Amino acid sequence: MQSAAPSRKDRRAQMAKAARIYGIKGQESLDLHNAYNALARGEIAEAVRLSHPITQNHPTNHHAWVVMGGAALGQREGKTAQSFFTLAGQIRPKDPVVLAGLAKSHVLQAQVEEAVLFAAQALNAGSDDLGLAGIYLDFMSRLGRRLAAAEVLTPVAHRLKNADLSFRLAEMLVEAEENGKAAPWYEQAWQLDPAPEKYKIGYLRALVIQCRFDEAEKLALDLLDKVEDRDSVVGLYLLLLRSSRRYDEAEKLAEENDFKTPEGYALARGVMANIHQDRAEWDEADAAYLEAIHVTGDGGNINKAYGVFLFRSGDYAKGAKYFERRLSDQQRARLPAANAAPENLSGLSRVTLMAEQGVGDQLALLSLLPLAPIAKGVPVRFVSETRFKPLLADNALNVEHVDMDEFTTTAQELNPSELVYVGDLTRYLDGAGKSDWTGNFLRPDPARIQILRDKYAEMAQGAPVIGVAWKSVSLIGLLRSMELAELVDALPENALLVNLQYGETTADIKAALGRRPDLRIISDDTVDQMQDLAGFATQIAALDHIATIDNTTAHMAGAIGHPSTHVLIPTGAECMWYWGDQPGADPWYGTLNLHRQEVSGDWSVPLAVLKSELSAS
Repeated sequence: MQSAAPSRKDRRAQMAKAARIYGIKGQESLDLHNAYNALARGEIAEAVRLSHPITQNHPTNHHAWVVMGGAALGQREGKTAQSFFTLAGQIRPKDPVVLAGLAKSHVLQAQVEEAVLFAAQALNAGSDDLGLAGIYLDFMSRLGRRLAAAEVLTPVAHRLKNADLSFRLAEMLVEAEENGKAAPWYEQAWQLDPAPEKYKIGYLRALVIQCRFDEAEKLALDLLDKVEDRDSVVGLYLLLLRSSRRYDEAEKLAEENDFKTPEGYALARGVMANIHQDRAEWDEADAAYLEAIHVTGDGGNINKAYGVFLFRSGDYAKGAKYFERRLSDQQRARLPAANAAPENLSGLSRVTLMAEQGVGDQLALLSLLPLAPIAKGVPVRFVSETRFKPLLADNALNVEHVDMDEFTTTAQELNPSELVYVGDLTRYLDGAGKSDWTGNFLRPDPARIQILRDKYAEMAQGAPVIGVAWKSVSLIGLLRSMELAELVDALPENALLVNLQYGETTADIKAALGRRPDLRIISDDTVDQMQDLAGFATQIAALDHIATIDNTTAHMAGAIGHPSTHVLIPTGAECMWYWGDQPGADPWYGTLNLHRQEVSGDWSVPLAVLKSELSAS
């Protein structure tokens, strides 16, 4: 039965509504509306028939050009689509639909840089095109620009509330070693759609990352006999057991589980390598790493873990060969490890160092620059986050900062061989003496330092001023952390403590003061260590002493050459490779005082040494 034709009154109402939407009057407004509907149904010829006359009669109406561009996309005619969307963009340059169309036209032409540029603009302009978001995520992951992609996609994922996008965003952040940022997205994917197995496992991963071990263990045990991807559940459960120092249970599970994939087995061997290190079983750890790498033919992140394991023992030559394989094949295709080789670096007229890893790692790796065979006077640029710019404003390495977002979103005139990952400078550690690469290269603002120093001195009234940082709110930093209430036992009477710890600290401070009421603990709101790295450096420089775990505070203190910084170092796998494995002075910056655990999880010895040294100062 055919539907009745609309009445004249209804037709006038439809035209009026269409005119308000599309900006043209009469029958053409309805034609444009019908053209959009035809395009949505995949009726390309009909969409073109209806919209083409409008492009001639109303060339300044962007809607008709959008339909024509959409039709060209439907026919996979990228260059034609680009022409139509360019015309639309001249009329509405910030329209998210227009920008999305331009992005897709470049995808069809295999023009990746242009595609991601317009995709980011479209998504930032408010595009809710789920397909475009997926394309952008995939391309940016392949380009190794995961953190930049996450900044664009985070508000999109909040808007769209799509389980698959949330899950893929979490996976990308894990690949970028941003596990803490990934956890909420794993959880959102599961909350939006709890049925799929991969979302359940993602939620388990979120619980482990957030150290919610009771919830995680309950879920892991429930999933073990229900999921096809048992290897992933076992791997996460092993991480949980190791982080809880339940070593025997972890070893039993790793030995008894029948792994279905090489990757699952490799992950289990990697966890066991960490456990062997925690037990000071160095040969067994070495063998576990090599077995993991052998069984996969690659080892993925195991290469990086084994490389730094070798670095920590001082075997830099062997370690560098594994460490350079820490990045994906796609990233290496764009930026090969050979770019850091002496035969390349020595002949360059400019060097562009690309940041990787966290703030502390970047500071540590930048200090290797003097080892590299770069000709005198050759300019060196460091491409990193915006917050590094003021920190590097006056540095002894003569490095120029370049903003990462600007670098990756604008055309660059450069020689591909000048691009070097800063971590690839580790190849120059082999054969270098301690004095060749230690030292301090940051120069905080003296005037700002004095302002803070005077402020803290007035508060302290003659007592020592000590900066404190005691925890890392992540799985990877859990075994490096301690309770503030435990740390303060080692600090002098009546000291003024300046809180250098990021995150929520109210409960920690309350517990510490309950244990040591003679102390005063302040949090200086004038310094935001997460965003104002230069301010954080001046704050550290203004303090008499610093007592910290191994975190950004330690590296910042080393990079500025703070004369009385005491770093509490865990034993086993949690001892970062920068600190080596030998007792004594700091082998990296040359100025830090390192106090090492003798037994994993037992801080009594390093705290006793810290107390003795601060009492004597």
